[in-house]
Amino acid sequence: MEASEIAEMVCELYDARPEAKEYLEFWLKPDPQGELEKYKVKVHRLFFTPSGKPRKRPTITSLKKELKYFSSICYDSELISELYLYLCSVDIEWLMTRKNPAPSVKSAWGNLDLARQYVEAAGLEDRFAIKLENLEESLKEQERRAEGHRRYGWRRWGW
Repeated sequence: MEASEIAEMVCELYDARPEAKEYLEFWLKPDPQGELEKYKVKVHRLFFTPSGKPRKRPTITSLKKELKYFSSICYDSELISELYLYLCSVDIEWLMTRKNPAPSVKSAWGNLDLARQYVEAAGLEDRFAIKLENLEESLKEQERRAEGHRRYGWRRWGW
């Protein structure tokens, strides 16, 4: 292909796909830390409205989509690990807002396992071990709260 054909193709791609536009704009002026903050906002908005009200629990597909897009733009495994851990912390924050966190605790454990697997695969266990432990403790606390809710909920009375 000639240079003009390549330029035309890139322009069409830029117009056609928001992901391509984001990717191309990032590589014109790379700012990995700024991109991380942008994706943290996106993840937070999956769980909460801009005013801070909790939303319905996001699907694992929508969460993985944001992680995948970020990892395709930014290749720094530390920043990707930070986004995984941020997702877990927002998930736990979302659980804290629920009256009955029991139905969603299992999904939160799944997200924490995904984060742990990524951190271990990237060889960053020593860098993120304390954060992982803190998230695990917070999630155990939510699990205990969920158990207490199950024990004293409406099912106890047989309704």
